[in-house]
Amino acid sequence: MKKNVNLIILLCLVISLAGIALFPIDVVGQVDPFSEIQLKLLNISEDEIEIIHNLFVLANEIEEMEKQEVEIAREIDGINTEMLILEKNIKKEEIKYTKSKDALEQVLKTYQRMGPGSYLEIILNSDSLTTFLRRINTLRDLTRNTGDLMEQLEESRDKLTAENQKLTEKLNLIEEKHQLLRESLAKSLSLKEEMEHYLFSLEEDREYYQEQLENMQIMWTELKPLFSETIKEFTRIIKEGNFPDDAIKISITLFGIRGSLEDKVFNSIVAEQSILPRMELNFYQDKVELRMPDNHLILIGTFVIKEGSILTLKVEEGSFFNMPLQAGAIDELFSEEELQLDFKPLLEGNTIRSVEITEGYLRLLFLPSFF
Repeated sequence: MKKNVNLIILLCLVISLAGIALFPIDVVGQVDPFSEIQLKLLNISEDEIEIIHNLFVLANEIEEMEKQEVEIAREIDGINTEMLILEKNIKKEEIKYTKSKDALEQVLKTYQRMGPGSYLEIILNSDSLTTFLRRINTLRDLTRNTGDLMEQLEESRDKLTAENQKLTEKLNLIEEKHQLLRESLAKSLSLKEEMEHYLFSLEEDREYYQEQLENMQIMWTELKPLFSETIKEFTRIIKEGNFPDDAIKISITLFGIRGSLEDKVFNSIVAEQSILPRMELNFYQDKVELRMPDNHLILIGTFVIKEGSILTLKVEEGSFFNMPLQAGAIDELFSEEELQLDFKPLLEGNTIRSVEITEGYLRLLFLPSFF
């Protein structure tokens, strides 16, 4: 029995090995489609880069125009909703105004018909003090009601005027938005025609460049959410303040406390804690360079101090696969999240007075909290 079991196991093993030999499982050899696209983009020449860059800029501008169209259409819908509410309010106020006006008209007619002499005669003909006082109070109430009606009428009239003014402003605003939408649609159409003409001028190379443009757009679309998540993680690491005691070199000066942070130390600390793709900050004279090497993204800018403890990266230029990025593309990268270095946990109540970027170092001047 034991021999039979061993024989069965041996047969199964032989069959399995034969299956692997006949139908090899290609795990190591599998190709990542994004890696393949990256290789294609990295192997294009400088002349080709310029052409693809022009196409990429046009494609981004078209996408931006289409987003603007959606946003303007959304704003128009919102204004239309506000106008409907205003029109309802105006109708209610008109009814209220008409009622107040009619009531006041009736009171004044009665007062005019009887005349002031009639009221005086009614009061003087009182047969007792109680009747006299009651008639005086009645006259006082009548006079007060007339005043109240006048106030209500004026208030209603003013409110109606204000609501109509708002409606006029909304009508003007919606006309402006429609004009913006028409301009946006026209520009979008013009850009699409420009791209078509540009592609047509490439003649037999058109398909090649169209493919490279599509590759670039695929990688760009892939990058944007990844960049936002990486920025968020990067910001979190800094905010938690998990820095070694010797990470920031402290010195005392006549102007305050100076702290120096080397970019190599900074990047190694972030790399140890981050679970996302590699992101580095490199410091040069008067500028900071943000790099995502694996994604071939470079952004260059400077830091702006916010709220006394936060450094926000203000990007001025950048490139993606060696192609310059337009301002709109850079704004798109930071539409979800800003890159912020929040040093509040490390400052212990002190505030950042100034920031200086030098070769390899970020230098901060702190103002002690007791000043």
